Parts: sequence; C-alpha cells; structure tokens
Amino acid sequence: MLTDPRPAVSHRRAPAFDDRARVAALRMWGAGLVGVFALFAVLTIVKAFKGLDQSADDSLNRFALSHSGITDFFKTVTQAGEPTVTLGVGLLAAAGFYALRMRDSAKFAAASVVGAYAIAYVAKEIVNRHRPRWDTAHTVVPEHGASFPSGHATGTSALVTVLIVAAVPMLAAVAARRAAAIVLVLYVLTVAVSRPVLGVHFPTDVFAGLVLGTGWTLVCASMLPPWRDRPSTG
Repeated sequence: MLTDPRPAVSHRRAPAFDDRARVAALRMWGAGLVGVFALFAVLTIVKAFKGLDQSADDSLNRFALSHSGITDFFKTVTQAGEPTVTLGVGLLAAAGFYALRMRDSAKFAAASVVGAYAIAYVAKEIVNRHRPRWDTAHTVVPEHGASFPSGHATGTSALVTVLIVAAVPMLAAVAARRAAAIVLVLYVLTVAVSRPVLGVHFPTDVFAGLVLGTGWTLVCASMLPPWRDRPSTG
C-alpha cells in the first residue's frame, strides 16, 4: 500500500501561540478600559458631565421616590455590592485557589480585587467629586465621601471578572458555565444600576467604576494567567 511521503499538515495552532495571543488580547482590552477610566476621570475633573449627570440623577431620584417597591429592591441589592462583601468574597476566592494549589489564580484574584479598590481610592482623592446632593426629604440612602468612581461598581466588576476568568471555566458542563456567567453579569449590572437609582452616585461614577474594575482585572489576568494552573475538567 502506497503512502503519501509528504508530512501531514496540522491546522491546529500551537498552545504557546494561543497562550501568547490570549495574554496580548487581555492586556490590550484591559489597558483600553483603564484608559477609558482615566479619560472619564479627567473629564469629570473639568466638569464636562455636570449638566448631563445632574439631569439624569434628578430623573432617577424622582423615580426612586415614587416607586417604593423598586427602591426597596435596590436597597437590598446594593448591600450585596458593599466593599466589605466583594473584597471578602474576592479574598476568599484567592484562598480557595491557593488551597487547590492554583498559585497564579490565587495571586490573580487577590491582586485584582485589592488593586481595583486601591486605584478607586486614589482616584476618589484626586478627582474629589461631591455626591449627588438632596435635601432630607429627597434622600433615599445617605452616603458620605467622594463620588468618583463608584466603589460598588468597581468592586463588583472586578470580582465578577475574576470569577468569570478563573472560576467559571472550571465547571464541567458548558450549560453550567454559561448560566454562571449570565448570573454574574446580571449581578454586577443590577448593583451598578442601584447606585444612581438610590441617589448616591452619578451615572458616570458607575460607568467609570465598571470599566476600572473590569479593565484592571483583565490587566492582572494578562500578568498572572489563571488558566495555566487550572486543573483539567475533562
């Protein structure tokens, strides 16, 4: 039986190439989102969004005051995005990865959530934007401190990105991975929406927090790729 002497050509990419491409994509998207955050910080300092933000916040505040049921729902939701909650869950995830001997994943999770909050804290000090101001009769939830960026949006987006990148792929079933990702995205979006609805942040504060938390976590993933020490799911 005659055989073709020419070597077989594989159309599969080398794993090393795939890994480099993934790291480069994460770094590009992460740096881009962090850049968007920096741009919004500058525009906020020069008050470029003042009129638009105030108008949107007025509408959301009136909505919250006239829909007590929805407001109560968002009051509950916003508690799930408290920094103590998201930071605690993020560090717990890091401890879980470490216990599973997934050292890169543990470092990735810790660096992402702690770093995101640290950057948000510094940004609050630099931008020093006031919170939306209402009289006592129109205050839904009292908050203090600088407004830009939203710590809730920053922390939840960082935590959710960590879980989607490092934890969700460990689920064996494709359907389970998709369902988990959808639930996590809905969680972060609901927490983010709750902040301006409750009158404690301007919409741009929330958007800036989302891009900061997501962007920083993608940058961390490019430096500490969590998939390299991930156990096989079969």
